[in-house]
Amino acid sequence: MKKFFQVLFVVVVLAAVFAVPVFAQGENPPVPTSPVELPVELQALLAAGIGYLVTQGLKSLSQLLKSDLSGWGAAITASVVTTVIYFFNAILSAVPASAQPSVAIGLMLVVSILGAFGVHSTVKGKK
Repeated sequence: MKKFFQVLFVVVVLAAVFAVPVFAQGENPPVPTSPVELPVELQALLAAGIGYLVTQGLKSLSQLLKSDLSGWGAAITASVVTTVIYFFNAILSAVPASAQPSVAIGLMLVVSILGAFGVHSTVKGKK
């Protein structure tokens, strides 16, 4: 838990150092011309997580039913991932135009925090 707060602190400090001068200039961030969508990185993370859960669920279900469901794994995973991503993009498309830059910046902050944890795990070399 201590490492979580350390990484979070580093991300917040870096964001404050690099983002605050931009806002101090008195300029607004660029307004997106299209509705806000999930960043590609978050879509990939959702796809990996859902793929793992669906695969494990199908393994358990195939053992319970004593039949082979491995052929259905890719189709079910693809449909669930697509549905979840469309759902989140539909929610984000309802964001008012005035709030779109803030939401886009918030999503990129989430990507940055998750990336920082990934870099930390890679550098630490968890076994």
